[in-house]
Amino acid sequence: MSAKIGVLSNAHSKRNREALGAFSALLHDHPQVKHLAFHDISDLVECLREMAAAGVTHLCISGGDGTVQATISALINDKPFPTLPKLSLLSAGMTNVIARDLGETELPAPHLKRLIERVEAGDPGETVERAVMTLELGDDGPPIHGFLLGAIAFYQGTILGRRKVHGMGFTQSLASKIGILLSVLRVLWYGPGAKSGFTGERVAMALDGRADAPQELFLLVCTTLTQILPGIKPFWGQGPGRMQITTISHPPRRFAWAALPALRGKPRPWMEAYGYCSRRAEQLECDLVTPVVFDGEFLETDGGPGFKLSVGPTITFTRY
Repeated sequence: MSAKIGVLSNAHSKRNREALGAFSALLHDHPQVKHLAFHDISDLVECLREMAAAGVTHLCISGGDGTVQATISALINDKPFPTLPKLSLLSAGMTNVIARDLGETELPAPHLKRLIERVEAGDPGETVERAVMTLELGDDGPPIHGFLLGAIAFYQGTILGRRKVHGMGFTQSLASKIGILLSVLRVLWYGPGAKSGFTGERVAMALDGRADAPQELFLLVCTTLTQILPGIKPFWGQGPGRMQITTISHPPRRFAWAALPALRGKPRPWMEAYGYCSRRAEQLECDLVTPVVFDGEFLETDGGPGFKLSVGPTITFTRY
């Protein structure tokens, strides 16, 4: 059976807007490629059903982390395709952590051009697998499937970065790195508290059914990816679990000496005793009040009872 390429794009994604001319011209030259752009996330499932009805065998997701999360969630929850098509990511959002972890950094139009040429030449591409994390918020809503969750300082730093850094013209990866650097500097200069905007929270957690004693945490971050950004991999836990989980106690002690080793995933021998902990698990239950950031999207926990995060199915992506 010949390949049928479909491109699903978020009309509001940053790179999609910036590259609209080149993207439109490319699709005009390749009318055999089915392209659907959605303006509201509520239209996503219907777009996927239309792709399935059109016989799409290779689906390209053009958007940022939030678009990837929403698409993967719809594919798993709603099952618009009887069999999952091949999936490729076009790095087109404000944050593209998932695409970058797969090695996809090119602008959408030239990337799609190469993908079309190689798929239609019969090139199978290179497959990369990532397990998704399934998030349940206890609000009776459907589970959300994604790849990177952060809370407390991660949430506070994301807000700071979007307010101070994004929109200044930096590339997405550089803007994110500058946002992390700015967050670290604010904590070092002002200390945790109202002045820096970085505060802790009392959290109760259970990993794989084993409960920890409630503790004051400064940061919580979980992922099934290999890194957050190039050179930033704050995980060093050992064990069979596919989900990497790192926490920092509040207030962060010896932060000036611990920040860089923690960000690089190369801890000093003394750091665990000072509250810098990295573990692996298949499931995390967390009693948390403040919002979390899941693949760049802010999600309210509604003041409790927190969330449950489990390793879900493995998704195969294809790179060209």
